[in-house]
Amino acid sequence: MANPKAVDVMMKKMMAATLAAALSACGALPAGKGAPAAATRMIRLCPDADAALAGLRHGKDIGAPGKDACAGDRLRYVAHQLVQDGKPDYTRAYAQLEAAQQSLKADGGQEGLNGLAALLAGQLAERRRLEEQLNRLNGQLSEQQRRADDLAAKLDALRAIEKSMADKARLKKTQP
Repeated sequence: MANPKAVDVMMKKMMAATLAAALSACGALPAGKGAPAAATRMIRLCPDADAALAGLRHGKDIGAPGKDACAGDRLRYVAHQLVQDGKPDYTRAYAQLEAAQQSLKADGGQEGLNGLAALLAGQLAERRRLEEQLNRLNGQLSEQQRRADDLAAKLDALRAIEKSMADKARLKKTQP
């Protein structure tokens, strides 16, 4: 069995070696016209499907991604719109989903992100369809309620007329 302290030291050394390798790769990037390599090109890691959904598990609030956001960030925003309380902003969610799908097509896309994009597109379409159906049914319910109220008012008016006619008939019978 390995010594926990030795494992910790080994993990730190591996992390340092990985970081050093990543940083040395940054220096190898081609430089633009007189500008340092780091200033012209920034290495950005785009989250995969698991990482895109990880923030949802923690309940973090996610703002709309910027214009230069990668597909994973855009898909994270769309997924957040679907799981948040309240009504999602469908216009922004669809715009971000379309931008993510275009980015995935242009880059060749990751299989996991392509699957996530397809799943989110289906979920957005289903949610929108169900909300439209709910709105339509709520409209029908309010119309039926209005009709029921109108019919109840007419029935009350008929009962009042019937009562007044019965009262008139009773008054005629009591008067000689």
